[in-house]
Amino acid sequence: MYEYHGWATIRESASFEDDEYHYGLVIQHLRKYVEELNWPAGVLDLRAVNGDFQLWIAGLDNRKPVSKYDPAEVLKKVGEIAPGSYGILYVRDSDDPFLSPFIPNIEDEEP
Repeated sequence: MYEYHGWATIRESASFEDDEYHYGLVIQHLRKYVEELNWPAGVLDLRAVNGDFQLWIAGLDNRKPVSKYDPAEVLKKVGEIAPGSYGILYVRDSDDPFLSPFIPNIEDEEP
């Protein structure tokens, strides 16, 4: 299983003050990107929260998604479009016990 949960606050640049016109263009570009992905499962959502835009991504797949549907690749693309953005992505990949936060600390070892 491949489980992921993440978010990003969208910022045009690392500057505290965004240029509203350029920020609007960034949001349009991100909206188009999200629409074109046609996310197949889970959640991928871009919406305004108190005047700032945030992107949420979450899902549970049978195996690690490939290429454009990989949540890490989606957040990398967000960083390319809006380089001042920040956020986090949590991933649990049952095929990779060395990076899992659960194995071997919480779950029993497999026989």
